[in-house]
Amino acid sequence: MSPSDSPAVDVFLGRQPILDRQQGLLGYELLFRSSQENRADVSSPSEATADVVCKAFAELGLADALGNHIGFVNVGKDLLFSDAIELLPAHAVTLEVSANLLLQADVQERCQVLKEKGYSFCITQVEKAMEAMTALTSIARYVKVDTDVLSGPALEATASLLKGTSARLMASRVESLQTMQLCESLGFDYYQGYYFAHPVVIEGRKLDSSAAGLLRLVNLLNSDAELPELETAFKGEPGLTVNLLRLVNSVGAGVTVKVTSIRHAITVMGRRQLLRWLQLLIFSSGNNKAGLSHNPLMQHAALRGYFMEQLSQSCYPGRKDLKEQAFLTGLMSLIPAALGLPVEEILEKIAVVGEVRAALLQQQGELGFLLALTERYDANDMPGTANLLARLGGAVTFRHLGECLSDTISWVQKLAADNGD
Repeated sequence: MSPSDSPAVDVFLGRQPILDRQQGLLGYELLFRSSQENRADVSSPSEATADVVCKAFAELGLADALGNHIGFVNVGKDLLFSDAIELLPAHAVTLEVSANLLLQADVQERCQVLKEKGYSFCITQVEKAMEAMTALTSIARYVKVDTDVLSGPALEATASLLKGTSARLMASRVESLQTMQLCESLGFDYYQGYYFAHPVVIEGRKLDSSAAGLLRLVNLLNSDAELPELETAFKGEPGLTVNLLRLVNSVGAGVTVKVTSIRHAITVMGRRQLLRWLQLLIFSSGNNKAGLSHNPLMQHAALRGYFMEQLSQSCYPGRKDLKEQAFLTGLMSLIPAALGLPVEEILEKIAVVGEVRAALLQQQGELGFLLALTERYDANDMPGTANLLARLGGAVTFRHLGECLSDTISWVQKLAADNGD
């Protein structure tokens, strides 16, 4: 049976963002798992097989979805020596190989051959071959250090040793701002994890004017305010008005007649798109003015919102009314991280329907289920994701999630391009 004739693989595709020192997105670590319905040990982190990885890239369109970002793929010896590995686009992937595997002479030779063909490497599990790391880094562009395995003095000593090599240092499992700042002080170049998506709530914090203005406009749209009221509100936000006119007149908007008035711009853009644009702008308020391509939190919010919208139609087919609410729920679940305010306080400023409120506060109802499933999937929690999928009776599989994610990444790439990022 040829690979093209083999049965479709139900792929669990997880991903974690990797950011640089300027908080720009370098790429994602991509986690591939073959999840069969009869697998008992669903939580065991088996190595990705050639079949699973290649099918994921071919069938989920990952190379296109990644755009200019890099996909970091963990490979074992079998995949490394498989001819199928060369089906992966060298420009789009970096191959992650454990340090103890690289100690083997035949593995070093194979990596050198692949390197000459344009593939780049990232060494992982450095603690297993610390004494040989200086020599091994000649093969790799990146060296990844797990901050859960190496911490305190051990992390500092490892960073000191590796800084003398030609490889770039990457810290993984960075889930708090404090860990990121520590790694930055030790000379790490890249940080993998969702540290930027965890809210840092500051007691008594006040919203800056840009965030407050955005929340007012979002509230008006959620409340179905009349066009004159929206126009008046925009006139009080000159910066937003300029951006709105620029966006509507951009090439990506497909407008043939130049838009010069606020009222015309609102009409052309439509309430639905205007609401989404304003919601995303919340993530660039305050000190973070970066656009979608360079703002990881905004990108993560867009990903979560659209992913939940797509997922709503898989989990609850026929419920078209859930689409917009699912997008809003996903996006609003990350606003606390953008504004440094608890979700309860944000909900006092934005009028949302009861279902969205229940999902955000208690993860109740259908929207709450979608949010819980998305958060487990975001966290690469395979058993937690599997448990939630089981409640759907097989209607949605890991493969569905992978397809939704790939479509979502493509949508965000297009959104960034249309916004001129």
